[in-house]
Amino acid sequence: MSLDLRQRILAALEEEPSSLVVGKRFGVSPSSVRKLRLKVERTGEPKAGTAPGRKRLVHGKVERRLRRLVGKNSDATLNVLRELLADESGVAVSETTMWRQLLRMGLTLKKRPFVPLKGTART
Repeated sequence: MSLDLRQRILAALEEEPSSLVVGKRFGVSPSSVRKLRLKVERTGEPKAGTAPGRKRLVHGKVERRLRRLVGKNSDATLNVLRELLADESGVAVSETTMWRQLLRMGLTLKKRPFVPLKGTART
């Protein structure tokens, strides 16, 4: 919800105390109107809060390094890539974080190592 819409909703609440009526007027849910009213009572600000969670460890220069590492070591496992990234950039991540980051970047890893066929293949 934009700051402008939040301010218009708050102005409407001064004239009409019903969150049902105000919500219908602006096309938002009554619970959104109530939550906005409570937020302004608590903080005095109608602005949206910050998104929850931590900042990503792999972004910017570190992400470019990771892309280069995957290009050079295309058969590396997630754990090997983790170690290489930690050595090069000093950023230590878990195996799960590495997997999610590669997924975000659109990069894939081999699922299993290449094993050449034996000379006794069926014909």
